[in-house]
Amino acid sequence: MAPVLSIIIPAYNVEKYLAQCLDSIVNQDNGRLEVLLMDDGSTDSTWEICCDYAQRYSFIKTFRGGNRGPSFARNMGIQKSSGRYINFLDSDDYLPDGTICRITERIEKDKPDVILGLYQNLNDATGEISPCGYRFEREKIESLRGEELLGYLMDGRVYDWYSVLVTVRREYLVSHSLFFDTQITFGEDACLSPQILFFASSLSYIDEPVYVYRRNRKGAATSKFSEINFKSKWGVLDFIGDFSKQNHLSAQTTEKLYANISNLYVSMLFDVWSLDRGRRRKYLRMLKPYKFILEKSVRNYHHLLAKIWSVFGITIVSYLLYLRAQWVRKRKKI
Repeated sequence: MAPVLSIIIPAYNVEKYLAQCLDSIVNQDNGRLEVLLMDDGSTDSTWEICCDYAQRYSFIKTFRGGNRGPSFARNMGIQKSSGRYINFLDSDDYLPDGTICRITERIEKDKPDVILGLYQNLNDATGEISPCGYRFEREKIESLRGEELLGYLMDGRVYDWYSVLVTVRREYLVSHSLFFDTQITFGEDACLSPQILFFASSLSYIDEPVYVYRRNRKGAATSKFSEINFKSKWGVLDFIGDFSKQNHLSAQTTEKLYANISNLYVSMLFDVWSLDRGRRRKYLRMLKPYKFILEKSVRNYHHLLAKIWSVFGITIVSYLLYLRAQWVRKRKKI
């Protein structure tokens, strides 16, 4: 009998966190699960931990790749999965108690294309857990489709396009060719999740945290500069433009999609100072037309940056952001 839910977990050098991640699943096993551990060529003991759990639990399957990135690993997991629904979990995060029961109950009751939940933040440095900061009206969100749904998610807030917050019917995912873009190594969720939600014919909302997201982890992909990630951020900007045009989204919704990734845009402004002078000047010219992202952002801090830009120009703003980023990184090392 095919499992109801397949949980896909890409893993790379997470020996410190993987056991907690997997324990959060096995402690909730209801006999209707399949877990696919996609090791991406780890150089620490991650693979050994994967094999150990696979030996102890028959519903855990292991696969090993060659360091091709989490998007490739997740796509491979989709292809290898046999569950009616698919859920994604990052190997340094974990599931709150009761999550699997809530999801499988909603699957059996509603049989939707997509199940959407909330999350909690875990500060890795302090151990403090805090809510994500927003909730939705269940009756309303479950009644919306397409562009109206996207607009509601971003209405007056920054919505986190984390793919780990959606549980998706496998047949729907595959029939619409909704896979991760393997060319985008940073911000890939912001390219896939809007599509998953936009094309869904039905949605079920769980008004509780279904995920614990670890922040401030040393060595995480979001904590240091990478030119590959910098170019991937351009891919996210390009995706929003292409997605909006192809699906004839209104100017208002398109602006919301751009403004929703204002933090990504800000990171690009300070990232350019890690490049040589010639490329820095080139990318600043390319970033200039996107100033409206700061102006349309729901964050007051970004409005202030837009005003400073209007007076002193993009170069000064980006350099100030670079100095601030350097200061933050130094503090994290203390």
